[in-house]
Amino acid sequence: MHNHVVRRHRRRAGFTIIEVLATAVILGVGLVGVGSMVTYATISHQKSVNYTVASDRATQELERIREASYVGAVVGTALFPAGTYTIVNSTTASFTVPDLSHGTGLITLDEDSEAKVINPSTGLPYNNLKKAAVTITWSGGHFMGGSYRAVTLIANRPK
Repeated sequence: MHNHVVRRHRRRAGFTIIEVLATAVILGVGLVGVGSMVTYATISHQKSVNYTVASDRATQELERIREASYVGAVVGTALFPAGTYTIVNSTTASFTVPDLSHGTGLITLDEDSEAKVINPSTGLPYNNLKKAAVTITWSGGHFMGGSYRAVTLIANRPK
């Protein structure tokens, strides 16, 4: 009898190069995805902070103008003191917003042409409302720059 020696080939434990490469590709795609999510979240957070700062400052400016009332809401040094504001023309003043990157603000005060009311005594229109608008802009590149605008009306309420 002839005994045949049967050799069994044992598989070596471990991974093939194809398995390692496939795992590396899958892991790389996952890491790129997570990295882009973190980048997007950081940009979104900073944009939110910028809009909050701009909104707060615009609201402060509009409240200050409302407190001046219809008669006091004029572009002049009484409402817009030098050093803090720059008077651009008879209806516009500008200011800086240091909490924003190259942040600037522009305030316009003008009679609201759509709100002319006819004075029953004279039959002529008289001004009834002023429109106050605050526009705040900032830079920061394609993703981070922006602007915010708030508008309010101030009524002429003679006593």
